Amino acid sequence: MHSFKLIDGQFTSSEARSVLFALVNSKINFHSMESFGIRERTSGDTSFHEKRIKELAQTNIDMKNILDYAEENKLQLRIDGPIEIKLVNESKGN
Repeated sequence: MHSFKLIDGQFTSSEARSVLFALVNSKINFHSMESFGIRERTSGDTSFHEKRIKELAQTNIDMKNILDYAEENKLQLRIDGPIEIKLVNESKGN
């Protein structure tokens, strides 16, 4: 397994907004494009990607609430965002 610190630091609510929303919106865009590609190429099942888009949209709402609270109360945010990468054998059918 390989670990990386993608986000590590203390941020103002404005800085945290920029970093976190960019990350989550990038993931939403990824799943949107994957879903679109599946529909265009194969008319296949996009339920996994659609589910992730909904989950990530909810994550955006939840983060906005936390960031709004921090801003209203003049608090900074400590964000620790590790990424772990594991090498696995490719599943059949992928």
